[in-house]
Amino acid sequence: MAPITDEQMISIIRRLRFLATELEDLKAYEEMDYFQYQSDRKSRRDVERIIENLVNAALDIAKILIAGEDLEVPETYRQAFIQLGEVGIIDQELALALAEKARTRNILAHQYLDIKWELIKDFLATGIANMEQFKQQVEQRLIVREKEEKRRN
Repeated sequence: MAPITDEQMISIIRRLRFLATELEDLKAYEEMDYFQYQSDRKSRRDVERIIENLVNAALDIAKILIAGEDLEVPETYRQAFIQLGEVGIIDQELALALAEKARTRNILAHQYLDIKWELIKDFLATGIANMEQFKQQVEQRLIVREKEEKRRN
């Protein structure tokens, strides 16, 4: 990893903490079914907002890491995750999964309940694990960076 600034490191750590909190909140909805999603407006809004928050936080982290690697700025959110996989910051399989979650974020704002539900159901089934894996891989990357920096000093 190219040297990232202390400010970037702090920003990533703050977002990782936020990601952890949002993941814990979303786990309360893991058993949500279509009936609850359709009929409970508060739960529906909570789940949709938490998912958007998770993807936005992961995208913010991705953008900071891309800047730290001095890579070309991607044109889409999907490409940001794919780029992290291509340079080995996260696993490529995870990068592809997260690229789909970026698509989910965009669709949540613009589609009807039936279409949204399929994406929500998928996120509850796979997205939580994807986000936890992303968090772990970024944390591991930061630990490696710290060790490399200590060796240099």
